[in-house]
Amino acid sequence: MNGEYSDMNKSSRRLAALFVIGIAALYPPLLEAFNRPSSFLGIPILPLYLFSAWSVLVLVGWIVSRRDEP
Repeated sequence: MNGEYSDMNKSSRRLAALFVIGIAALYPPLLEAFNRPSSFLGIPILPLYLFSAWSVLVLVGWIVSRRDEP
């Protein structure tokens, strides 16, 4: 037995880790680093970072959850 994690499968642990990474990626002090008046390809940096981080989190969550399907 693995102690308190014995009932969690690998996918659940990966999703929990993804949640923690998502909280860290959207943490307000980190967002301040992207809050500048510059742009990339005409898109302001902060919205570009927010939508990119969100879409990567959704994509990775989908991939992790698909691995559990039979």
